[in-house]
Amino acid sequence: MAEVKSFTKEEERILFSTLRKFRSVESQRDLNWMLFMRYTARRVETVHLMNIEHAMDALESGYLDIESHMQKGGKVGNARGLNKSQKIYLVDGARKALEALLRINRKMKADFAGKAVDDNALILSNQRQRMSKRAYQQRMTHWCNQAGIVKATPHWLRHTWAVRRLQNATNGAALREVQEVLGHRHITTTQMYTQPSRDDMKRTMQEAAL
Repeated sequence: MAEVKSFTKEEERILFSTLRKFRSVESQRDLNWMLFMRYTARRVETVHLMNIEHAMDALESGYLDIESHMQKGGKVGNARGLNKSQKIYLVDGARKALEALLRINRKMKADFAGKAVDDNALILSNQRQRMSKRAYQQRMTHWCNQAGIVKATPHWLRHTWAVRRLQNATNGAALREVQEVLGHRHITTTQMYTQPSRDDMKRTMQEAAL
């Protein structure tokens, strides 16, 4: 079974506390797309394609409506893609992150007045165009370095959501619930999150110490 790469609780705390120390619009943008991914367990493919309209609709309905072309694979009919739409409930943290991203979007456009901008994309690059998928990785690498933690990818945020959900599970239905949220076709894919995490192994070693 493949190793699940996720943040420990301490790494999460350090990463987000580091981001909150910076007040630039770009750092606030990065903080809030990371928080949004962490709270919703979405992939970069989905967040990258989100438009202002998606955010507005989600805040009104309380659910993020993910169209099939925004899932893994990038288009309907791709055999390797998820190829199904999803509705993901917005917890309070996800809602606050979306509200912040909308404010940041308006500020970034206002600061770029008179120049060409992407009027649809929710998350903008420094050039005020839709932020590329590669840029998400570059920004994550930058902030991991700033925080002095393990080098990670944005996908770790999705893994971290799944690991925490199962760690906090109080009923046997949790694995199926995680499968549904993540959109896995097969439960065997979801079962990889039942492996002991680095937090689990640290606690085990501490409990076994003299």
